Amino acid sequence: MDLCDITIFAGFPKKLGGICLPNQPMLSMLSSEDLPWLIGTPASRKARFKFWKRTLDRSKTLPWLLVNSFPNECCTNGEQQLDHHQLVKMNTQAQQPLVFPIGPLSKHTTIKNPSFWEEDTSCLTWLDKQNPNSVIYISFGSWVSPIGEAKVRSLALALEALGKPFLWVLGSSWLGGLPNGYLERVSRQGRVVSWAPQMEVLQHKAVGFYLTHCGWNSTMEAIQCQKPLLCYPVAGDQFVNCAYIVKVWRIGVKLIGFGQKDVEEGLKKVVEDAEMSNRLRKLNERTMGDEANLSAFINDKLKIFTLGFSSNSVHDYDL
Repeated sequence: MDLCDITIFAGFPKKLGGICLPNQPMLSMLSSEDLPWLIGTPASRKARFKFWKRTLDRSKTLPWLLVNSFPNECCTNGEQQLDHHQLVKMNTQAQQPLVFPIGPLSKHTTIKNPSFWEEDTSCLTWLDKQNPNSVIYISFGSWVSPIGEAKVRSLALALEALGKPFLWVLGSSWLGGLPNGYLERVSRQGRVVSWAPQMEVLQHKAVGFYLTHCGWNSTMEAIQCQKPLLCYPVAGDQFVNCAYIVKVWRIGVKLIGFGQKDVEEGLKKVVEDAEMSNRLRKLNERTMGDEANLSAFINDKLKIFTLGFSSNSVHDYDL
């Protein structure tokens, strides 16, 4: 399928509804609305669309693509999965670059704080005082203002009304969206910090839910820490990431808004899905186990180079 089959030049879908991609049976669950459509002014959307189209066209000329993902990401836990040799053979027969998942890279991170923002570690002490699996952790990544002041206000009021403990990563440029006196009113119920040590937060036993924009790094970290997701995608790949989370892996639910009822119903769906924790555990084993090991990739895949790989054919090497 060519990109032009599903989109117009400015980066909008030609039509709404289901999509079907070759060799990706699970993606039949996705619709054109789940794809990473662009935001911004018409001129900026058109420019970015041209850039990404050139990038994708150039990628077709490459023999290898290494991606921060895990094998068989399109499969559910119970579905039969292809081994590395089958994936190599399938991609080569289709005359496509060989795509090798080497992630999640968060598993191999050695830097404690990879961001430029100073972490507020006092939130960890606050978490120590909360009951297990009781806290809603909210973070929309490092964007300056991805959801806007109106939605910040709506979410703030919803969290206050729910009465559940929460930890909210909210940059200083967002604070104007909070209602007057909000931080004082919720001081006993929740914490609002400008930046948090996310992996330590997600690993904490007090955190029971993660409200996220569905950025890929955040998604991988949630799987690594086995936290169910409340999804509110904003832009780019976050929509297709959300579709995987909700429709394919079924480890979270999508919020349609930030009203009290929206958030409350999302939490209820997660709590009432008795099998979600089991699906998270199995997905964690797939992504963080031996099959997702970077060292194994290096040892196994470089055999193709040493044995004489040809981009036009795949030999029956025992990988």
